[in-house]
Amino acid sequence: MNLPDILEFIAVGFRADRFKTLMSSLGIIIGVMAIVVMLSVGEGLYSGVSSHSDQANRNPAEPAKFTDKDTKVLENVVGVKNVAPRTSANVVVSFRSTNASASLTGVEPDKEETLKGDVAEGRFLTGSDYKSIVIGNGVSQDLFRMKVTPGNKIRLYLKDRYMDFKVVGVLEESKQTSFGGPGSSDNNQMYVTHKAMKELIGEDNYYYGSFQVTVFDPEQVESIIVKIKNDLKRYHKDEAYDATTARDMLASLMSILSMIKYALAGIGAISLLVGGIGIANVMMLTVKERIREIGVMKALGATTRDIRMQYLLEAGVLGVVSSIIGIVMGVTVSYLIGSLASLPSAITAQSLLLGLLFGVVTTTIAGVYPANRAAKLDPIEALRAE
Repeated sequence: MNLPDILEFIAVGFRADRFKTLMSSLGIIIGVMAIVVMLSVGEGLYSGVSSHSDQANRNPAEPAKFTDKDTKVLENVVGVKNVAPRTSANVVVSFRSTNASASLTGVEPDKEETLKGDVAEGRFLTGSDYKSIVIGNGVSQDLFRMKVTPGNKIRLYLKDRYMDFKVVGVLEESKQTSFGGPGSSDNNQMYVTHKAMKELIGEDNYYYGSFQVTVFDPEQVESIIVKIKNDLKRYHKDEAYDATTARDMLASLMSILSMIKYALAGIGAISLLVGGIGIANVMMLTVKERIREIGVMKALGATTRDIRMQYLLEAGVLGVVSSIIGIVMGVTVSYLIGSLASLPSAITAQSLLLGLLFGVVTTTIAGVYPANRAAKLDPIEALRAE
């Protein structure tokens, strides 16, 4: 048999049972579509998260260079309680011939009341400290094989410069995650005075990178931010800067998490659709296998409506049972992942009911065509079937 004959034979087979061919094709089409969509969603999530994280860096203007003059400007804004200038950089920490990476921040000790209260061992910096350093709990406990404690000496490298510091304090372990991204955990932060930071950077002009601003009345934060931006604009017209609150950063984080949540829900819906196609295919085979049974039922007085209802109920019951099993397995897997990854489980009654509803609706819809096919069978032809 040559190739044209083989292709013709295949085409005849396809035409003999068009629905089965269509259902088989749909399963493959939607399966491939699911793969493409998941890859696209993954890329979309990456782009979306990057756009949220890097939004502040898209301004083509040069970053603002803050000085003591800007500190005075902010302190003069009505409603501002405290202004703490900071300058940060990523450095290499060396302790007992072992190197690790951490974040270093230059601070003005008298302005850092919150950090002073977070010291677990030793003390915080004073205005007269020069080569003293306060380290986070992660730097003390996790970065090196030996614990770094007050009194130990460490060496910091920044570009081609280095300085030796004496550890005078260790901060309490922070339970919060920094908004700065990977590697910027509060537990891996270290603090020195601005005088030490300036020498380590080694540049003639030393600038502040940010200000930690606290206000007297939290209800006035938004109006104070507007005043801060307007006052800074006089000195930094063509420079990029921004003023945000912890609430704004939380809102951005929640937006990213919502994107991930709905993307995962979309992937789940596609998987459910693939399952629905499979159920419809199985029910069509069931109709073919039970043609004589349907003929007997009609001969005994069963109406078209009775047959249709029987198959729809069969599909619905299958959906309920499958959904309950899926819910139980989903809850179990969620708790296992939460335990292994130390993440809180967020299983709600709403999500369980939504899963049950989608499962039942999908299987019931998948059973509509097979039910109509069964209901329309001619009883005489059905009884004649082998």
